[in-house]
Amino acid sequence: MIQLQPGQKLIVVTDLDGTLLDHDTYCLDEALPVLQRLRDLAIPLVINTSKTRAEWLALETKLKLNAPFIVENGSALYLDGEEILFGVPRPEILKKLNSLRSRYDFVGYADVDVTTVMKWTGLDRGAAMQSRERFFSEPLLWKDSEEQAAAFSEEIRQVGLTTLWGGRFLHVLGQTDKAKPLSYLESPEKRIVALGDRPNDLAMLERADLGIVIATSEGSSLPGHHFLRSSLTGPRGWAEMMNPLLDQLFSQNSTPHG
Repeated sequence: MIQLQPGQKLIVVTDLDGTLLDHDTYCLDEALPVLQRLRDLAIPLVINTSKTRAEWLALETKLKLNAPFIVENGSALYLDGEEILFGVPRPEILKKLNSLRSRYDFVGYADVDVTTVMKWTGLDRGAAMQSRERFFSEPLLWKDSEEQAAAFSEEIRQVGLTTLWGGRFLHVLGQTDKAKPLSYLESPEKRIVALGDRPNDLAMLERADLGIVIATSEGSSLPGHHFLRSSLTGPRGWAEMMNPLLDQLFSQNSTPHG
């Protein structure tokens, strides 16, 4: 990974659930002062999430963010008012999933109503409805064995799709991941700092100039000796890692770096 220098121009790219947002409560109060620091320094904060566009837009206004964002595990990037697609349409995914149902035990979002999604996720009704507004992926509640999951993922790959494990679900999507859209954000002048906590974040963390793993309730779950790692979970861990980094790179008298 590239060594970051004082005053270095940055782009911060972050996962939401379990990273910037608490895994259980979806709160981020502990990270709010850091978000203000990023705004003061004019450092873009790019959300890179398994959530849908509708879910993120509902949060974006509350957080006063105005930056590119990436949804459904790298399936689409929204940049300067443009939608850049990396995934495939959800109906295509559902069609291929239906052909595998006789051999594997799983339940997807498309199989249940909003009340069931609320039970699965802990979201309120409005947020659960936004979570169901999927265009490029299908989250599955996996009910089969680990061995079957490996076989399923291989079959998915053979039909031109991909699987990614998130915090609660096995996501099925096109041949993309959270790293692919970063190519649109990279520049010689700016370094990318990425934060995540789950296997679906690993490609993003590897692609970044500096990858930061946020601890889960089970501990730091991702491989890689070159990552920085928090000791705290969720937004507390996010703040634990970002505050010292900003202290190191930007003095109290730093001006916005643009």
